[in-house]
Amino acid sequence: MSTLALRTSLLVDARDARALNAACNSTADAVIIDLASPAAYADRANARRSANRAAEAFASAGRIVFARVSDARSGATEGDIQSIVRANLAAVVLAGTVEPQDSRAVDVAIRKQEMRRSIEPGTVRLIADIDSAAGLRLLPAIIEAIDRHSAVVLDVTALARDLGLLGAAAAHFNTLEHAMSELALTCTAAGIVWLLAAPGIDAGARAALATSAHAHGAAGVVVASDAEAQGFNRLFTPDPETVATARLVAAEWDALRKRGDESSVVAGHIVDRRTKNAARAVISRAEAIAVREKVAVR
Repeated sequence: MSTLALRTSLLVDARDARALNAACNSTADAVIIDLASPAAYADRANARRSANRAAEAFASAGRIVFARVSDARSGATEGDIQSIVRANLAAVVLAGTVEPQDSRAVDVAIRKQEMRRSIEPGTVRLIADIDSAAGLRLLPAIIEAIDRHSAVVLDVTALARDLGLLGAAAAHFNTLEHAMSELALTCTAAGIVWLLAAPGIDAGARAALATSAHAHGAAGVVVASDAEAQGFNRLFTPDPETVATARLVAAEWDALRKRGDESSVVAGHIVDRRTKNAARAVISRAEAIAVREKVAVR
């Protein structure tokens, strides 16, 4: 997932034909087709047909496509997966992930479709959508349960509701930042990226939360419009100085390995195996963005 460099992911309801058509030309890095929305629940058969048509159109246009499927307690998860998992799908986002068995069950369901449709095993990745205190606390076990996870989405709007927090997001900003910190520690230790989702709140509060998520090391944010995508793309793009430093560290690592050394210092930065890995992740992210935007990374 980090190679995909997902700064922004546009969430679009599977039943919203106008929004799906517009999403094909969005500046967002990926499109998430939402099969877990209330509208999709109310008209599931049509939602699934619409999602499949949209996924095919997005993939044909070279877009990265995800599908957000119903949570494991809905009775509709496997049906969603049977309907939407095709070679054009990059990942399944599992709404309301609460426990390790949720991921295990979806992993099996995805694997069945990969085999059925002659898709290379593991091609369709899994993104855990965390929207509760229970899910947040069990996240280390959820990630460890299977090897298909590529990212985690933290839905702070649903989390606030689960915690019974009242009032505007600004009234409980500290609690949400605490959740971001906990999730950031878990994801960093597991070597996967995380994204922020804050649906249904005002644009100013969402921007403040996204800025805080960026400061906590988030890879990107789930957006509701193309205008948001443009602004947050800038926020989550590695700055040129960071990329230049990463290139120095990576080059020095290659040089010191040729010398038979284990570590050194370049431009005030210690160069060892750990910092080399971090530097290469930054470079990979910057280059993935450059390819997508067809610009040169210096």
